[in-house]
Amino acid sequence: MEFAGLSDEMWVSVKITAHLAQTGLGLVIAALALVGYRRQRTRSMLALAVGISLLTFVSYLVTLAAVRVVPPVALPIPSTLTESVGLLSILYAIVLARRR
Repeated sequence: MEFAGLSDEMWVSVKITAHLAQTGLGLVIAALALVGYRRQRTRSMLALAVGISLLTFVSYLVTLAAVRVVPPVALPIPSTLTESVGLLSILYAIVLARRR
């Protein structure tokens, strides 16, 4: 089946490329936040780096690992949990860590 003139195989390639670009960008942003942590030694920068890593890089790795282990029905659960922990970490960085 084709969509927008591209075959299914091409859409898979586009999807993988988009995931890799997102993961790479997330790693760069997390690395910058980690450099900020090393300079300032603040918990908020460390929590931000961890949260961004969980949202991008770790979430993608968890999804790749889950495909091999988890049944298809439950496939989104590990990735969703990882992303939720990442969001909570970022929330901590923005709200709670600044109070200390």
